[in-house]
Amino acid sequence: MKLPVLSMINRMTSSRFSSRDPSEGSRTLRRTAWLLAPLLLLGGCATTGGGGGEGGEGVSASAFTDPLPRSGAATILIATPTFSDFIDVRRGLVTELQKNFNVSTVPVTKETTAAQLGAAIDRTSPACVVLMNNLTVNLFKKYVEGLGGKPAPPAVVVMVSFVEKLRASLPRSTGIAYEVPGVTAFRNLRAIITAPVRKVGVVYRPGFKDYIDKQRELAASEQIELDAVEVPKEVTAAELKDAIIGLAEKNKVDALWMLNDNGLIRDGRFLDESWREALKTAKLPLIVGLPNLIDPVSPLGTIAVVPDHETLGLQTANLIFDVADDGWRVEDHTIELPLSVKTIADVKQAKERFGLQPDALRHIDRAAE
Repeated sequence: MKLPVLSMINRMTSSRFSSRDPSEGSRTLRRTAWLLAPLLLLGGCATTGGGGGEGGEGVSASAFTDPLPRSGAATILIATPTFSDFIDVRRGLVTELQKNFNVSTVPVTKETTAAQLGAAIDRTSPACVVLMNNLTVNLFKKYVEGLGGKPAPPAVVVMVSFVEKLRASLPRSTGIAYEVPGVTAFRNLRAIITAPVRKVGVVYRPGFKDYIDKQRELAASEQIELDAVEVPKEVTAAELKDAIIGLAEKNKVDALWMLNDNGLIRDGRFLDESWREALKTAKLPLIVGLPNLIDPVSPLGTIAVVPDHETLGLQTANLIFDVADDGWRVEDHTIELPLSVKTIADVKQAKERFGLQPDALRHIDRAAE
């Protein structure tokens, strides 16, 4: 199957999304000002030394202003953290939803309780809830458990790492993956550097085998081999470092790919003792899935390929419209891939270590120098 990622994206694009004002979509796609996704909030249990976790400042809850409600319109409740990247998603989401629905926003912080989220749901009786990040999902799960078997509103989940894994414990849900298919990132790296990108190495924990198998298939469609090494579930920094070096020295890979797996990232010290130490020996380009891992001052990732957050909001709205047309049967809708991505690159690292293609900057949305 040729170019399977493009085929999947084409299948995901509905007539409703394409019928809207094309200039609005173009403006969003050209948007270059975008912010980092805090790793703790996205993944639920890890921080990074490069500015992730809870290091950023969230806006005041009072900064969320919902559109004026209209009589007779169903309500969509958006439960979201107050950090800038989530605000970008909400902005695109509300822009579309307010045309057909009432919108009620519940700001979620680490102090928010399941009872508080539940009270907001009970008060607004939403047709659907949008859950952004693992913390919010966990609060919603506790609320559902407290219902004692009574029906809960369907959920659309975004800004969560590996959302497909969450679906097993949240049956009435669908959503959009935060992970960009590896082949997209591999192709982007190949367009940016002159060093060959024929074989990419990845380290993964046991629960990610099915995901890796799918990514290997997609990579093969671009004549790129994905060489994967499994590490223990509770892998140590030393074990991870050895696995990464093994991919470089024994398996002779051309580049490395870091999954958005909290068990492989954890915190700044773990990154230093595993990934950074390994790269001193491996000396290979590293593809990451979080923009705060691109830092020329303390080099780690070479490129990050991530969803365009505001466009992700528009896509989420489109998914909600589709689910509404289908009688809110979210379980009948597969997890979608993000339609639009951004590439951020450590240009200094790429140029000095791996060489830049003559037109490299055309393939980079933000150059960190």
